[in-house]
Amino acid sequence: MLVIRDVLLRRPRPARWQPLQARRLQNWSADREEVRLRFRCTQCGKCCTGTGGRVRVNARELEELAMARQLSVDTFTRIYTRQEKADAPDQPQTRWTLKQTPDDKQCVFLEGSKCSVYQGLAMERDTLDEFLATESVALFLVARPTQCRTFPWWPQHLASDYDWHLAAANCEGIRVSDDLRDEADDVPTFSVDDVLPETILHDVHRSGENFTYDELSEMLRDLSEVEPDFVAQYKAELFANASRRIVYRDDQVTVLDSFFAGASPVRSFVFNDRLHLTQSELALQSSNSSTELEPTFDRSTLALDVHRALCMPLAWLSQRDQSMPPLRVAVLGAGACTLPLFLLEHLQPHDLGQVDAVEPSAEVNIIAQRFFGVQTALQCDKRLVVHEQTGETFLAEQAETSAFDLVVVDVEAGESHEGVRAPPLAMLEADFLSTAKRLLVPHGILALNVITESEQALESVETRLGNAFPSGSLRLSLPSNTVFFLVNAEEDATPLDVGECVRRLKASAFLGQHAETPALVESCRLTKWSVESPSRVARD
Repeated sequence: MLVIRDVLLRRPRPARWQPLQARRLQNWSADREEVRLRFRCTQCGKCCTGTGGRVRVNARELEELAMARQLSVDTFTRIYTRQEKADAPDQPQTRWTLKQTPDDKQCVFLEGSKCSVYQGLAMERDTLDEFLATESVALFLVARPTQCRTFPWWPQHLASDYDWHLAAANCEGIRVSDDLRDEADDVPTFSVDDVLPETILHDVHRSGENFTYDELSEMLRDLSEVEPDFVAQYKAELFANASRRIVYRDDQVTVLDSFFAGASPVRSFVFNDRLHLTQSELALQSSNSSTELEPTFDRSTLALDVHRALCMPLAWLSQRDQSMPPLRVAVLGAGACTLPLFLLEHLQPHDLGQVDAVEPSAEVNIIAQRFFGVQTALQCDKRLVVHEQTGETFLAEQAETSAFDLVVVDVEAGESHEGVRAPPLAMLEADFLSTAKRLLVPHGILALNVITESEQALESVETRLGNAFPSGSLRLSLPSNTVFFLVNAEEDATPLDVGECVRRLKASAFLGQHAETPALVESCRLTKWSVESPSRVARD
């Protein structure tokens, strides 16, 4: 029996989110018998684009691709592939992937919106028949990698209706609309059983087996004759190890519980018009996806790396003794209060005196109280203060200077502006940054979660931050986010030392045992920079 891969936990960020005119998300039954999936490839090329894209190819596929390009295997491998370490322990230690273009925006074989390996498919019927008669084009069509040929029937797309909607956002061939006119078109409809063989081929290929798509297809047909129940057993294991349950939904938001084998169950909520951005996520102690009982929450750690990163300044604030007042922290964009409640769970009152959770959305605050334990927390811990207002208004209303030791900005803009998805551009303006700086204690820290769509947009954000905090700062580069740590210091102050900051992270019991930030800086780049020196210096 195949082992289901944990690809659902490592979904790459789409190059650009496409809003959907889609129906509400629905719960899928355990056997998925009622599920109908509508798809017809339009050859738009979107599945071949996106920063960080990886098309895995094995040795047999390299042989076919090289033959299609009329090159030796060594020459093809050198020109068109790169070797990478596996991203899961159950895969071969190294693997080949097709190269991306120099800007890392698309596969090297994508020409316009068509793949040059099998571009003959886009021709008119008469021309195509003639073209297909040539040996070279026939080889091109056969050489298409298994990962490409099995799209979109990958395991991570079939876990739930939410995951199918995520796939649809970057594939115009996937239909999820409730529009009756859309239902009447000629887009084919498939059951899960119809597409499951493709899912199996993708899963076997991803595990590192050295076969082509056609070879795997023949092997699966032979196996099904010997073991008629094999596909059904695979299906049962797939959905037992990967599922989501909708806890609450309305026209604006959806609250989900997610259950993946090998990972703690989590509760999250998303806005329906931008499903790819998780607003808050919290681990659950319950692991039963079918229970209707309200679960208990596990606040022993954090589910999102960006929240782990935003805790890091607590190791860098000045050493405190009992004569100093406890810390005051403001979290702008508190969402479901995952980060504020984590801090209150692990820091005692003499260390942390107050957390101001600032969230402007009344609907989000209701969801936080109803589904994420905030109502109980407000009753039990008076250190938590929720403010239903924007971060800009909250800071502007603070009359006292040097009021906060740490200000966290974790606010998503809703849509991109000048290539910046978070924070809103208003929070990068000089007035906002100077107000935040005024409210920080000396050597206090402003921590910002930044999401951009290009390196140019990130450099623009850096310039704005550097103008307000000219003494420089640190930044941590995560796969989809960049977290900036800006210190309220004099312009001629000694800049932060990256090595010392890492040492303090590792020395902190709170950050090591609960926030798990030392492991984060081992896998992600912590760097320092200043407005005068735009080039970043990597951690030693």
